[in-house]
Amino acid sequence: MDPKVFRSSPICAILLLVAAGLLSSAAVRARTPNETLLTPDNAYNPIPSPDGEYVAYVRTGWGEGIWIGLGRASLVSDVKLINTEGAPNPKVLAKNFFLSGWTPDGTRVVCYRDWNYALVSTEGEQQLKGRIPNDPNHIENVADWVAYSPSSGTVLWSRVINESQRVIETPDHVVAHQPAFWHGLWKERVVPSPDGRYLAVFQEASETHLRIYDLQHRSWTDLGPLTIHPDKDWSYIQPNWNPWFADGSRLVFVQKSAVLIATPDGTTLSEIRVAGAAGLPVPSPDGTIIAFVTFEPRPKKVRPDLQFWGSTTIWVVPASGATEPRAVTAKNQDEVLDLKWLNDGAIVFDRVADDPLYAHARIWKATVPR
Repeated sequence: MDPKVFRSSPICAILLLVAAGLLSSAAVRARTPNETLLTPDNAYNPIPSPDGEYVAYVRTGWGEGIWIGLGRASLVSDVKLINTEGAPNPKVLAKNFFLSGWTPDGTRVVCYRDWNYALVSTEGEQQLKGRIPNDPNHIENVADWVAYSPSSGTVLWSRVINESQRVIETPDHVVAHQPAFWHGLWKERVVPSPDGRYLAVFQEASETHLRIYDLQHRSWTDLGPLTIHPDKDWSYIQPNWNPWFADGSRLVFVQKSAVLIATPDGTTLSEIRVAGAAGLPVPSPDGTIIAFVTFEPRPKKVRPDLQFWGSTTIWVVPASGATEPRAVTAKNQDEVLDLKWLNDGAIVFDRVADDPLYAHARIWKATVPR
């Protein structure tokens, strides 16, 4: 299990549990007429299927098992499936797993948690089950995360094997070696390009570097600093972010106060200036529009010494930068952890309230007028 525990003294922990029931009935959250609640589940991390017919997501909450504690071991994480109209009875695909994405043919979802992984069919059958190998001396440096590799036809991951070496590997072979000291011993995610040629590699941190590995030329390119999300604890419950355009020719990411669009080799780069703290940029399926989120920090309700990154607005802007960004949602008091395009005219996203123990999280769909 993840050794990270809830940041609180024992007395505060008890108060948080009591407050959870009181704070979940937050004030009405602003939304625009084009927004639709997709499911009443307490859920986050929506990821549409490649054909846009379904949305997989993670149901969350705290303490449903026999043992209830305040570490991530007590976090509920059940992968479920719903159609894009919000069927009343979502299907449970996998219990006690996080969600990484879909296989390109849309027949399976990629699930992982606590160094276990599985490809799970839309009927709930677990396939290609396994466990990420690890050295007990370096277990804290091995990410849970796995992703599906189109070029290998299986899952892959990144892990530290000693103080100086990190590998990217599949269940049966090493894809790439890299010196661990280049970017420290932090947990790392690998996101393959849709065409399978490149790997986008970045740490599980709100501020990191975006590096690209070219599988054809076996070479690395550093695209520079990257802000995935301004919340430094964004990755704690394992939401998702994918920088790739659908054809694998470009990536989009936030660097300081700009949305950048770059080719994998870094030779072509364009910049769109944005106002405020931004993150989670994603390109539309046709590659013409970029959606992203802006955030405004405020003190947390129960822990005012910590920041909550709410007051979120979702914006869209042409990838060409021809016009200014425009808002497609109202400013909302909740935090967004994951944003995806459902199709060229709609987005799906989560909103997580400033309630203890992830007591109020919802998944929304919104249209994007062209």
